[in-house]
Amino acid sequence: MSDKFCLTVLGSGVMVPTKVRNAAGFLLEVNDKKILLDCGVGIIRRLADFGYNLKDIDLVFLSHFHTDHAGDAFSLIHTLWVNDAYENHPKEHKELLFLGPRGTQDRFRLWRQIFWLEPEEFYPVTFWEGPREFNLGEIKFELFEVHHVLWFQSVGIKITYKGKTLVYTGDIGSRQDWQTLVNEVKSADLLITEASYKDPTPNHFTFDQIVALNNEAKIKKTLIVHVRPQQISFVEEKIKDNSQFILANDAQKIEL
Repeated sequence: MSDKFCLTVLGSGVMVPTKVRNAAGFLLEVNDKKILLDCGVGIIRRLADFGYNLKDIDLVFLSHFHTDHAGDAFSLIHTLWVNDAYENHPKEHKELLFLGPRGTQDRFRLWRQIFWLEPEEFYPVTFWEGPREFNLGEIKFELFEVHHVLWFQSVGIKITYKGKTLVYTGDIGSRQDWQTLVNEVKSADLLITEASYKDPTPNHFTFDQIVALNNEAKIKKTLIVHVRPQQISFVEEKIKDNSQFILANDAQKIEL
């Protein structure tokens, strides 16, 4: 069996896309599993652009409900159903595991009322919500609460395979308890987190906060995502002589 542990950046940007950065989405390939970390607007198309088959996705993780992180998530379920119908075997659906914050399944039901009106069409999805730990074979998953905005829960995810660990926080703000966060990301081989602003805000992190977290938690590499276009040159200048930090670009691949 393969020891593959590889991340492809499908989208590294923010709510407003640019020609070079789509909204958030990351495909993690661990062994024979394909794990989608966030599914912002445009990510279904990005998967096709980069040569991935939607049917190969085993698990979808949503960090929170903003459209740059979840805008294509429920459309993905419908697209999988239609794709199977196109191939004339709609009864052979591959079950999909959906991880997210509290309320994910209820939001899917509301979404269906607007966008997926055919009551007899069904795709087998299992929703697991909120912080939890579980294993899929040799892959360990840990979901932990993240403080982004006050009006819904957000979650981060830690994925460990054969001694290597990836952590993705999604969007995170200065309300986050610092020591709890340090403990969640400690010694990660790769941390994926945001740097949206120069100055601390309740709902988003800064580059300086990422540096402090990287140092205190002894993280090996930090992939910086969700950088506002106006901040790109600032971040590039800050990290140009520090190999611990990587500014994410769409289509980038990172082997753990």
